Amino acid sequence: LRSVYSALDNFCDLSKEAKNKFLRTAPNNHGYVPPGVERFTREHVEEMRHTFNITWLDRMLPEAEVPGFQATVTSLAQDFQRLAALILRALAVSLDLQPEYFLNSHRNMLKDGNESCMRLIYYPPLGAPPTPGVTRCGEHADYGTFTLLAQDCEGGLEIQTSNHRWGRVGHLPGSILLNTGELLASWTSGKYSALRHRVVVPEQPKIRSKGRHSIAFFVHPDNDTPITPIQCQVNQVEHPAPNGVIKNGKPHHTKHNTIYTAYQHLQMRFRETYAS
Repeated sequence: LRSVYSALDNFCDLSKEAKNKFLRTAPNNHGYVPPGVERFTREHVEEMRHTFNITWLDRMLPEAEVPGFQATVTSLAQDFQRLAALILRALAVSLDLQPEYFLNSHRNMLKDGNESCMRLIYYPPLGAPPTPGVTRCGEHADYGTFTLLAQDCEGGLEIQTSNHRWGRVGHLPGSILLNTGELLASWTSGKYSALRHRVVVPEQPKIRSKGRHSIAFFVHPDNDTPITPIQCQVNQVEHPAPNGVIKNGKPHHTKHNTIYTAYQHLQMRFRETYAS
């Protein structure tokens, strides 16, 4: 993790012209996203972070500019893939399904035909007092099956609890936070609800004056996977959403007799995230 944080720092230190050679270009999700481009909340705020999305391990990486970048991120991505496979099996067992039920739909992580992504994130230091209308990451739920999240320090990560209040996560060195996503909520008819979270600007000057690193491994099904609710052999949550994917914390109902594939859902959400 520390090696990847360092590699991202070296990339962020490059000139704007050098970084822009690796800009994310839709519909592909691979590449660099400068601060202020993405918006995860509907509020008119500027979200300040540098991100580098990695969906391919064999192309479009700044190896010449940051020697060793490819080997460093590949090693960590493979670790995340192994952990994701273990959790996919555990999820299936928890729902009284065959252990390979979910894993069979995630065989191509970080390959063509799958939009899983390892995202390197750097939140730059913010002065005191923080600028109005600026945050680090707006309120949202992740779009896919689940996300594995690592962070380097205390930095303002909060999650929304079952009573709709926001709670600070804090930092446990070496820990991995698992965020359940929208597609898993739809797949399981709300048994595993999508975890809403955000990264706020810390109130303490000492904390907000430091940069913050995190790495998110977004686990997505293969692109052509139809997302249809399964019959979970478990108790349902209070507000299941059996008819569609979760959008901004509310059920998003599909058209009659329409089933979204994993890719269609993701592209719909990207259009909202990157809308000007």
